[in-house]
Amino acid sequence: MVYIHPTHERVDPVNNLKKRQLDLSRHLSVEAKARLPNPIKAIWKVAQVKPGTINMGNGDPHHTLYPVCEMNFIVPSVSESDPVQAWRAGTGDQQIIASYKDEPCALSLRTALAYGAGAGLKHVRDALAELNDRIHAPPKHMVSLSLGNADALTKCYRLLGDPGDSFLCEEFTFSAMTNAALPLGIKWVPIRMDKDGLIPSDMEKILANWDETLQGKRPHVLYTIPCSQNPTGSTLSAERRRQIYDLAHEYDIIILEDDPYFFLQYDLDIQTTTIESYGYTRAMADVLPRSFLSMDYDGRVMRLDSFSKILAPGMRLGWVTCNDFFAEKLDMLTDSSSQHPHGLGQAFISELLGGEGWGIDGFMKWVSSLCREYQRRRDLFMDVFRREVESSGLASAETPKSGMFVWIKINVERHPRYRKSEKLDKPGAPVTNTADLMNELFRKLLDCGLVMMPASTFAIVDQTGRVPTDGHITDRVNFFRATFVGTDEVIEDGLKIFARGLEEFFCY
Repeated sequence: MVYIHPTHERVDPVNNLKKRQLDLSRHLSVEAKARLPNPIKAIWKVAQVKPGTINMGNGDPHHTLYPVCEMNFIVPSVSESDPVQAWRAGTGDQQIIASYKDEPCALSLRTALAYGAGAGLKHVRDALAELNDRIHAPPKHMVSLSLGNADALTKCYRLLGDPGDSFLCEEFTFSAMTNAALPLGIKWVPIRMDKDGLIPSDMEKILANWDETLQGKRPHVLYTIPCSQNPTGSTLSAERRRQIYDLAHEYDIIILEDDPYFFLQYDLDIQTTTIESYGYTRAMADVLPRSFLSMDYDGRVMRLDSFSKILAPGMRLGWVTCNDFFAEKLDMLTDSSSQHPHGLGQAFISELLGGEGWGIDGFMKWVSSLCREYQRRRDLFMDVFRREVESSGLASAETPKSGMFVWIKINVERHPRYRKSEKLDKPGAPVTNTADLMNELFRKLLDCGLVMMPASTFAIVDQTGRVPTDGHITDRVNFFRATFVGTDEVIEDGLKIFARGLEEFFCY
């Protein structure tokens, strides 16, 4: 674990008085409170303090018996003006970065391939702490490595949730992650959304009107995907983020900020003069959205980042940034479960972000170039969508500001078999046949050779007994999630199939 010392302050002066270490122990689960440190790992950590200590306590194979002495990675050179385009075209230079066991490098394979602590190796955490500091400039927080955001998030659930607890989330969200909490006995409380994401006033209404006698303990955790929310593609504005954080402060809520799409932002006004004077990291930091972490004077944000969307998903390497109290508890869980992330990935990231690799500024140049390519694909998707689909009046979509997804609204009320009941079977029950029609359309598109993710896959039904006053969520599942990250041919062909299937569906 490593402390991050911000280089500049982004918290308003009036909030400086609020900076204090809160007692956050009430948020820990019974499991987390009962967990003891891994005693072997505790001794290992002590042994790292004094250089030259002879360690005869661990069961590590000796490095002279590792069947590897060198690893070379061929990566694009970021000396190109547009490294992503040059890499795709095969016209750009390549760069070889290497990890060695017996020669100098950023992270020796002797260290990378040995047993380590759950938080990950210090060299990697230092590099990511510097990246965090230059992008978010958070108050004092710590960095721990993870096996990607799925690993990190499931551990956060175990850290914070007990059977019967209720957690807040967006009403449509990444179901693979919300499902992971269900076996722990955690119940989800959905917050209404609009085209701009989670609605703070609905979150406030839920918390203010919570009845612990009927609903159990009031929610103390919010799980949110603030940038390119999955599946809706919405990105929270700075104003909404501030309102949500203020509510978290008022109601003592821990924010799980799951942000794998943070770096994939579009239509950015990156200043060439800033790049020339200060580099890509500063130029990108000036225009990227402000994170919950950056405003976290309370220490109530656990931020989850990943290399999956900006390098490769099979990397299975990410990082969690949070206060030292939660970081220690998280590392104790990792030390006694999955153990530290794989050494090969840590070695690669160390060399990539090190002095002989891209460095942090080169990494941010790659990210900037990647944003331009994904923006091109987004724009192509939207152009084809407007030409082939939207012109029919049967569907519409907002242009996403970030990420990989377009949330396509189907105007299901125009279907000849659409029905809406004026009489409710019970309060809060569905009043339309939207879900049935959307299921038919999904199967129709599948028969046509196209897969899009139906909104019902991501819909969160309230399980706390709260009766919705604004309609059942199954009446609002008239959406598909589509991705624009495929090739130009996939985008063109896929949307033509979608348009044809949609028109055929609405004809009967």
